[in-house]
Amino acid sequence: MKRHDALRKLSSDHHSGLVLARRVSRLEDGGDLIAAAENLLKLWWDEIEPHFVVEEQYLLPAFARQTSSSHLLIVETQRQHVMLRAIIDQIDDEQDQPVLLTLRALADALREHIRFEENELFPAIEAALPEEQFLRLQQRMN
Repeated sequence: MKRHDALRKLSSDHHSGLVLARRVSRLEDGGDLIAAAENLLKLWWDEIEPHFVVEEQYLLPAFARQTSSSHLLIVETQRQHVMLRAIIDQIDDEQDQPVLLTLRALADALREHIRFEENELFPAIEAALPEEQFLRLQQRMN
């Protein structure tokens, strides 16, 4: 899917999230869940959490200026971010004895979140923001 240049990196970041979700979905009981949880947490803190921070600090406020801070897509994005972080906190708490069900809950929620952003949030932002706003956004996010 073609994205505005300002959104291209965020959109390509979603690939890492989908790879993570696929790996977690393939885990089996009895597998090395401790190593899987450690790898998952590392990827989360190195790639996914910084991605969320960029969206929350730059992308959503720019969209809110053109629409409303209570726009349903903004509220839903923030709700999903909070939910995903809550699951990560649970995985972190279970790190010595990871629960497969919790790991899979993260994979499912992350996959749904990425679909939501790609299919709903990003197209709405592309339609709402004027080009000069995208240019400012691009400078701030780099």
